[in-house]
Amino acid sequence: MMAVIPLLSIDIVQHYLDWQKEVREELITVVQNVYSFDKQQKANILDKVLERNQTLTFLIYIKCFSILVLLAFSFNFFRLYKQRQRPNFLKPFLYTITLISCFILIKIFLVNRVNTNDNIQILTLSPETSSFQTLYNENFKGKVVYVDFWGTTCGPCLQEFRDFTKPLKDRYKLRRDISYLYVAQGNEYLWHEQIKKYNVEGIHLFVNLNQYESLYKQATNDSIVLMPHYLIIDKKGNIVERNAKQPSDRDSLYAQLDKYLTEN
Repeated sequence: MMAVIPLLSIDIVQHYLDWQKEVREELITVVQNVYSFDKQQKANILDKVLERNQTLTFLIYIKCFSILVLLAFSFNFFRLYKQRQRPNFLKPFLYTITLISCFILIKIFLVNRVNTNDNIQILTLSPETSSFQTLYNENFKGKVVYVDFWGTTCGPCLQEFRDFTKPLKDRYKLRRDISYLYVAQGNEYLWHEQIKKYNVEGIHLFVNLNQYESLYKQATNDSIVLMPHYLIIDKKGNIVERNAKQPSDRDSLYAQLDKYLTEN
């Protein structure tokens, strides 16, 4: 029981950080009228923020309550154990520490990497792949590709995932000639977490900072790296939009994609 408490504590901290970013900061941004969206779009964002607030608050409360219950049972068992003659505390202490370590390792390296969505694919960048043309020929030949450069702690990137990526996918869900490539850098653990959390369907590539800058500058012809940034590659593998519209631009992006999807 004591070994489970650190796992719940980690979750509570994560939920609180999510609440700060996804609820508090988002409400402040909307109230300050930072977004250039219309009234209905802002209303949709607020609905999702309030729904997320309820979910995170419930999770924090239930896990705090679970910790209190586990602590109560643990202290009770400890009291009963202490009533024994000459109890040996070293063995259960080492056993608990070992369990805590095992549980945390399992959480980090196994549970957070389980992918139950067949539409989420992880791509590994081979040493021979040094250009988008090679990347396209190996994985996307004959398709229009919408490329998203993002970072694991980039607020605007995550906002696009949360509020606008699903409508984009729904619009083209019946087409087989479009793919989505997400190129990310940052923290690999958070990368897995964000993909799972926002259910970002598509093909995902995680690279180090040098690889990210190299691919970005080569594809955009820009010397400054900005996040998020979007590209469109046509069916011949040519980068035709080096500064494509983002999912929140909706109709403008759809017009760009439709233009290249209709080409043979």
